[in-house]
Amino acid sequence: MATTAPSDFAVHKPPAKYVIKSPSVVLYGSVEVGIAPSWQDKLAASLSSLPIAVLNPLREDWDKTWIEDISFPKFREQVEWEMDCAKVADIIAFYFGPGSLAPISLLELGMYAATGKVVVCCHPNYEKKGNIQMVCLRYGIPLVAELGKLEELIRERFQRILKPTNIG
Repeated sequence: MATTAPSDFAVHKPPAKYVIKSPSVVLYGSVEVGIAPSWQDKLAASLSSLPIAVLNPLREDWDKTWIEDISFPKFREQVEWEMDCAKVADIIAFYFGPGSLAPISLLELGMYAATGKVVVCCHPNYEKKGNIQMVCLRYGIPLVAELGKLEELIRERFQRILKPTNIG
């Protein structure tokens, strides 16, 4: 018997504007363009049974010729979209995979490490693994080495967020 995503599960990608009506997770990390399916899509699909919003910054129409400067409208739109996601998300999830330094994701990890919302997956062969380990140790951030374990961390966090509370 096939299962379907709950009607309140949603995936949002840039440049689309969004309104978050449910608990949410933003996915930051290594971008491996041309490898399908992406880790972001796999992770989002694995969470589709939850009544949540997944904020996936991977922009399908990204053009490598775009100028990475605040004066370039599409670049600015993308970066603002990503930064806005971190503000509204209940969970900020990172994946650092092999073969990609992911310098922007390293920057984002530093920006959000102290929020208490971060969970991290760092592949054992990620070149800057030691830096990730140090940041996670310093800020008490959960750190795992496999995407399946990252999914578990996210599900555990959502169980606490979604858990109904009895008053009285």
